[in-house]
Amino acid sequence: MIKFLTASYYIGMIILLTGILFALTEKSYAAYVYGIGLLPVIGIRLFNLFVSKPENKRKNFILVVSGIMMGVAGVAIYMNMSWWIVFIAISAILDFYISLRKFS
Repeated sequence: MIKFLTASYYIGMIILLTGILFALTEKSYAAYVYGIGLLPVIGIRLFNLFVSKPENKRKNFILVVSGIMMGVAGVAIYMNMSWWIVFIAISAILDFYISLRKFS
């Protein structure tokens, strides 16, 4: 089960990155590709929040907030707003912060 979740998380991240690249080149289907990649990422982050140890809840909650920022960025991509990059940057900063923390 864990290998499946890990694989789907990484595949979702690759599809998410592909959607970002499509958005940068202003493809009309960028939001759909981005949304398909976003579904497993947010789903697995929520799953990890619910099944994590109590001492890791705060870290997983920050990852969920980062996923919400990715969702807002997806809405902005769909609406052809240029400020979607700000939400991607916020998500990247939160993910970088968590990558420096150790899960116990």
